[in-house]
Amino acid sequence: MPDRDDEAVKLALLAHDLRTPLAAMRLTAELIGSKPLDEDQFEKLSILIRSIDALTDMTGELVEAVRSDEEPALSQQNVADIMRDCAELFQVAAVEKGLVFRLHIVPDACDLVTSQAAELRRIVTTLLDNAVKYTDLGSVDVEVSKSTPPAADEAGEEPDFVGVSITDTGPGIDPEEETRLFRPFARGKRELETTEGSGLGLWGAACQSRQLGGQLRLVRPEAGGSRFELRIPVQRGIAAKRKPVLESIPRAEKTNAAAAAAHVLIVDDNETNCRLMSALMESFGYSFDVVHSGDEALEALSRQTYDAVLLDLNMPGKSGVETAREIKADPAYFDLPLIAVTAALEAVGEAQLHAAGFEDVIAKPLTPADLFAALERARVPPDGSEVVS
Repeated sequence: MPDRDDEAVKLALLAHDLRTPLAAMRLTAELIGSKPLDEDQFEKLSILIRSIDALTDMTGELVEAVRSDEEPALSQQNVADIMRDCAELFQVAAVEKGLVFRLHIVPDACDLVTSQAAELRRIVTTLLDNAVKYTDLGSVDVEVSKSTPPAADEAGEEPDFVGVSITDTGPGIDPEEETRLFRPFARGKRELETTEGSGLGLWGAACQSRQLGGQLRLVRPEAGGSRFELRIPVQRGIAAKRKPVLESIPRAEKTNAAAAAAHVLIVDDNETNCRLMSALMESFGYSFDVVHSGDEALEALSRQTYDAVLLDLNMPGKSGVETAREIKADPAYFDLPLIAVTAALEAVGEAQLHAAGFEDVIAKPLTPADLFAALERARVPPDGSEVVS
């Protein structure tokens, strides 16, 4: 049997590797969003980006949890925001089926926050997926409210709980199937007849609910259908302000001589990443060259003068750090700004990057604003005078 620690590392590696396609998806969506969109297109693109961000957050939490012996420090997120994101994702599918989809957030739940956003999101998406999937006519209703705690804790204090109910007008659950509803690999008759699946969704949701100190249960509405009720502990507070879903892509002024003269070298072995960064360079008004390895970067530098180098850290053969050291070993490139680009920022220390000669670092998934700001910093020395090549 494989060691459990080895399995955890393999899972973390998979999560890490998912960051590259997720970053490419996110950046592609932002590039689409930089063009004129009608209201419906903008709404659907926003849902796509929020979904990508949610997946990126999940992969990051998994990598951090395996990498560190300590519990990762997780930021608090607003429960209402999480529920709106989940609801918007499944509202599209519900409307396509002709269903009425309603989300009601009771005012007393608006200031509830959680540091377990990924777990809450997984539970709710499982329940919403089932509700929309197995309901052919009628509606899916989601309600979020402050919930009564089961009992006071040892100190006599009552923690805050959030209650989430998801009610559908589908065929309901057969009473004979209720006893094994939350068991692994258990699938109901309706599921076997209509859809493929593993029977792990509700079991996983119930396990996650218990791990959070909460509870998931099935209620049989008098009008038919199904209602799942989730209750988990949360906190009261103010969560960090969410970033805009679609950030405007900065564009350098074409009339600015310094911007027009900027020439950037992109070094990345991933063709998709290269195409996306190239598209951003064009939108910024920068000229650029693209190479796919450290050796090709060194060769390009021997032929051409650049204002900055965007250097991926994780490349086969010569890594980005090794390439940076070789570049900076040549006195001719002492003042050449090197910008590290990586999806594994937590695995590379700032001291190591600084020692290798990097002046800045950008974490994937890239945002146009961050990339533009890093390039502008690279071209403006500490004394504030611009470099015009």
